[in-house]
Amino acid sequence: MMDELIELTERAWEANRNGDAAFYDRFLTDDVVSVSQWGVQTDRDAILKGFADNRNPYTRTDQSDHRVVMLTDDSAVHNSTVEIDVLMNGTTKQTMRVYATTALVRRDGAWKAALFQITPAP
Repeated sequence: MMDELIELTERAWEANRNGDAAFYDRFLTDDVVSVSQWGVQTDRDAILKGFADNRNPYTRTDQSDHRVVMLTDDSAVHNSTVEIDVLMNGTTKQTMRVYATTALVRRDGAWKAALFQITPAP
């Protein structure tokens, strides 16, 4: 189970790098919430629009220090450290290191993200 969830988060970061809003349309719950490293909260529509626009594309997302906590058979929390190369406004390369937390629920046999939280890491 843990390997499945880690692989799923790897696919999510890949979709993020590729601006793949279709992946996220399948992956997100209807009532998902995302909290950015700047404290900005967004809902499903804003998340999907952000991926489709891909104005600050991630070019590298290296996850490490995976931790999966099973809350129930159908809910889990995944946390990892992620080093990200991002092109701010599509031009200026910046590297950030964050703690990424995703709360996942299994609905109709598929794991879906209900919450994303990004926190700056030292």
